[in-house]
Amino acid sequence: MLIWFDALTAKQARIASVLALEGMGRGYGFIITCRSYDYVINVLKMYGINGYCEGEHGDDVKSKLINGLSRSLKLIDVVNGFNVHVSLTSPDAFRVAFGLGKPSIALTDTVHAFHVNKLTLPLANSVIAPIAIPKRRLMAYIPHGEEGKVKFFNGVFEVMWVYRFKPNWGEVEQLGLRNGDQYVIFRFEESKAAYYNYGEQSRIAVKAIKFLLKEGFKVVVFPRYDDQRELVISKFSSELRNGRVVMPSKPIDGLQLAYYSNLVITGGSTFAVEAALLGVPSISYFPSTYYTDRYVIKAGAPLIRVKPSRLVSSIRKAMGMGKVGLIKGLEDPTELILNEANMLAN
Repeated sequence: MLIWFDALTAKQARIASVLALEGMGRGYGFIITCRSYDYVINVLKMYGINGYCEGEHGDDVKSKLINGLSRSLKLIDVVNGFNVHVSLTSPDAFRVAFGLGKPSIALTDTVHAFHVNKLTLPLANSVIAPIAIPKRRLMAYIPHGEEGKVKFFNGVFEVMWVYRFKPNWGEVEQLGLRNGDQYVIFRFEESKAAYYNYGEQSRIAVKAIKFLLKEGFKVVVFPRYDDQRELVISKFSSELRNGRVVMPSKPIDGLQLAYYSNLVITGGSTFAVEAALLGVPSISYFPSTYYTDRYVIKAGAPLIRVKPSRLVSSIRKAMGMGKVGLIKGLEDPTELILNEANMLAN
């Protein structure tokens, strides 16, 4: 059996890597494709996985459409011979798999991503989602009579790599941080995603970083886009020079960095969930609802969800939570996904 996984983000690259490593142990073959975006290829390399990187993200709806269609055409020859396609709702991959008459498995935990869900979930032969996702919200994308193709698991996708994680201080040391340094990680928001229409958050980011510096922390900053990177350079040039603000110029395992940090702040959800599952206090300032955040909070993870306007005021509260150790007992969906792929391929 040959499984094709299309990874469009760093999170998806981690899912693909775990599936490939576990699946190859079963004798399954894998084709991993990716997009030139946000550390994706670096995550695959970190796991020792070879990926074929093709295409890039767009800045607006027209460029996203053009880039996606162009990428789909190029992928047709790259993935020749696959039996089943798996992705976290990649429109580019779903177009190819559906057009070639191959089965697809959609992994999803973002019911707010209306555009990609509307396009991909109706075409999926199987849909796998965390139980935290309200059934009514997910079923809104599923054609009548096909409700049985949806399968829930009692965990989150991040469990797949967090439960396999082994700390290594040497990874963090590459950034010039010393053992005992008090530092916070700040990850910018996904401002160019199709679902992100909440306005400019850069003012909030600058305010939060300044507050952290005033409190005596070093801040490791991860921009997602060039404009965010330029903002950091323009606002914190002296801090970048003296090492109080660190903006990594080479790939580093964010999970290692989070494990040894005092706090993780992100404009998305994944990084906060990863860190919180490791027991590290985390803040997500994504403006909309993330059902998986509520789920891990209920499981005992030290995660805070706030609106961007309340980010700075929530930092001291998060610091007061302290580290609590690994959050155990959540379901790892790896076996479910591989078994579903095997069933569809045969």
